[in-house]
Amino acid sequence: MTEAEISRLIDEVFGGYVPEAELRDPRNGFIPTAGARALLGHLALAVQERFPFALVVGPAGVGKTLTCRYYAMEHEAPWVRAQPAYSPAALLEDLAVELRITRTKVFRVLLAMVRDALLLRPRVVFIDEAQLMDRPTLETAKYLADETGSTFVLITTDEYAPQIRRYRDIESRIGTVAQIGPVPAAELVGIYEGSGYTRAALEEVHRLTGGILRDVVRLIKQMDTLVELNSIPKGAITPAHVRRLASRLNLAGGAA
Repeated sequence: MTEAEISRLIDEVFGGYVPEAELRDPRNGFIPTAGARALLGHLALAVQERFPFALVVGPAGVGKTLTCRYYAMEHEAPWVRAQPAYSPAALLEDLAVELRITRTKVFRVLLAMVRDALLLRPRVVFIDEAQLMDRPTLETAKYLADETGSTFVLITTDEYAPQIRRYRDIESRIGTVAQIGPVPAAELVGIYEGSGYTRAALEEVHRLTGGILRDVVRLIKQMDTLVELNSIPKGAITPAHVRRLASRLNLAGGAA
């Protein structure tokens, strides 16, 4: 058996790239890039091994939330978004809404109700903007994960990941870390190769956005608007036109 064949088996058994053919109809702007499919593989592994925590990290705008949202919709997974000063009570109230539990202001009662619901049906629970969780809130998530066999997926950016991982008892329960980054130039060109835009224009899109998916989508949308409103052939859009359109946008990940 070759090295490549063994590598493929590792991915199949332990949650590697999810083949694009296995993805259902993408929704809400989800684009099945290689990074996104690798992230889905990490989530599959977390569920398979029933890890208490999985950590999803990467720069802002690379598709972390969109990919996790796609998974959440496909698997009816609870989704909460942490807010400033996100407390244990706030987490439980948000989970109660997602789990369709009658809410109560008595903390211990609500904690027991959420625990029992997750114990009855262990879930993957997504927490976006996880860096806004304080230590007691992380402890509450840890308790629910330990007690119910559920997996809590913590989504944050690179700069905040150490903030979550600094607690030893939390770090020791993170079974997998999915790192998603910008889209490489070749992949971006491949994604949009049937769009009608030239390779040169698409390569300029990548140069200006740095492969940050959110910026790519915004810039391509502006290009689409330009050609649709003025009946311009997409093939007529040059790198200079792309730069002129980009100058109207704040492309945080791209070239000046």
